[in-house]
Amino acid sequence: MGYESLEAGIGHVFRRKELLEEALTHTTYVNEHREEDIQDNQRLEFLGDSVVNAVITARLFSELTEEREGTLTKKRAELINETALSKIARHLSLGDYLRLGRGEELDQGREKPSILADAYEALIGAVFLDSSFDETARVVERHFTEVLGPIEKVSITDYKSLLLEFCQSRFKHLPRVVVVDEIGPEHDKEFVVNVELEGRVVGRGRGRNKKQAAQSACKEALRSLDYPLS
Repeated sequence: MGYESLEAGIGHVFRRKELLEEALTHTTYVNEHREEDIQDNQRLEFLGDSVVNAVITARLFSELTEEREGTLTKKRAELINETALSKIARHLSLGDYLRLGRGEELDQGREKPSILADAYEALIGAVFLDSSFDETARVVERHFTEVLGPIEKVSITDYKSLLLEFCQSRFKHLPRVVVVDEIGPEHDKEFVVNVELEGRVVGRGRGRNKKQAAQSACKEALRSLDYPLS
């Protein structure tokens, strides 16, 4: 498969195509092709996670000169999360180019938010190694602006508080927000949170910390309960 269309969408033409290919290679593909000398995208994801954070942090810091650290942190969390990153990945049609194992392919892996978000971070890690921080910042800022709007104008929504108020009003009792899983090593842990209401799971979210995962889960719960989110 050629990558010209993908590179046009990314806004970067790779000099080292092997970096792009590695960024698109899921661990399940490597497990099924052990006879080949190929790498999965986990190391690039680790790098890209830090690069995306650095780019967005620098942009918020430079644009929002009057905001305190707490507000900047919340705005960054609104921008950098599984939902937002997977949305950008879909915008780039990244799922169409992923190399997945057969099982993951059958399990709709190309549409999974976690796989798409990880692949986007790996892609940014690859862009960084193929170019420079300034070039990567240009690429990241373009993606975020195209999909999520102006970076510095992101609004902060406390989805957990919104959900609690909504459930108290509508159902007369509160949901349970529960951490159900922790995935990955200590340095790169991901938390999984469920929102449970009346004995059923109405929302699930993932995040780099428990608070981020809870916010993501509460946002999904609000959607599933037909709360009008913008």
